[in-house]
Amino acid sequence: MAKIGIIGRGWVGLAMLKLFPEGWVYDKPLGIGKPEDVNSCEVTFVCVPTPVVREGKLDTSIVEEVVSWCESPLIVIRSTVNPGTCDYLEKKYNKRIVYQPEYLGETAAHPFLDMKTRPFLVIGGKQEDRKKLIDLYTKVYNANVNIRQISNLEAEVIKLSENRAIAFKVAQAQELYDVCEKAGIDYYTIRDTVYGDDPRFNLWWTFVYPDKRGMNSKCIPKDVYAWCAWAESLGYKPKVTRALLEKNKQWISQS
Repeated sequence: MAKIGIIGRGWVGLAMLKLFPEGWVYDKPLGIGKPEDVNSCEVTFVCVPTPVVREGKLDTSIVEEVVSWCESPLIVIRSTVNPGTCDYLEKKYNKRIVYQPEYLGETAAHPFLDMKTRPFLVIGGKQEDRKKLIDLYTKVYNANVNIRQISNLEAEVIKLSENRAIAFKVAQAQELYDVCEKAGIDYYTIRDTVYGDDPRFNLWWTFVYPDKRGMNSKCIPKDVYAWCAWAESLGYKPKVTRALLEKNKQWISQS
C-alpha cells in the first residue's frame, strides 16, 4: 500500500487514521509529527479546520498554507472549503489536488461514525488523480462501496448543499415541535405519522431536544452560512436560507 500522510488530527483526521492505521500524522498545534513525515508520503489527506468568517465564507487559510508546502504527489483535501478553492489552489501552487467531502456525524448512533462501513464516496478532481485515490481505497473498502466521481467544484458544492438540506429538515421538525407545543398535542405522535409512516419521508433529523434547540454543531450552521456566501458571490440572494439561519439563532437562544 502507498505511504499515507494525514495533516490534522482532529475529528476527521482521527477517522482517517483508523482507516489507515499506518499513516503518518502531522498536527502542528498538537505537536505531533513533522512536515517532512508527510512530505515523503505518496498520498496526503488534509484534515484541518476551516472556521466560518462572520457568518459567511469559510476561512481556508490553513488549508492553503498546508498545500503551499506539502510535497506529496497527491493531496486529498478532506476539510470543508468554499466552492472553487481546490481549483484555485491547484493552479496557484501547481499541485495535484482531489477534493473528498466528509460526512462524519456527531450524534449518537450516527450511521457514518465508522468510516470503514461508508456506503458511498464522493471524489472530485481530474480523472487520473481520482483514479489514484480510488486505487488506494480498494485496499480498505469492499466492492459494494458506491464511488461518485465528479469535478472538485461539484464536490465542494455538494458538501455545503447536503448540510443545507439537513438544516431544512431540522428546521421543519423544530417548527412543527413549536406548533405542537402551542396546540397542546404530542409532537412525536405527529412526527411518527408524518415522517415515519408516509413512505415519501423518513425520521432522520426529527428528534427535538428542549434543552438544546436548533442547529449548533461543528458543521451546521457553519456550512449553511458558507453556502449562502457562495450563492451571493454569484449574484443570487438566498432569502429562504438566510431566513432559516435567522430562525436558527432564535432556537439556539432558547436553550
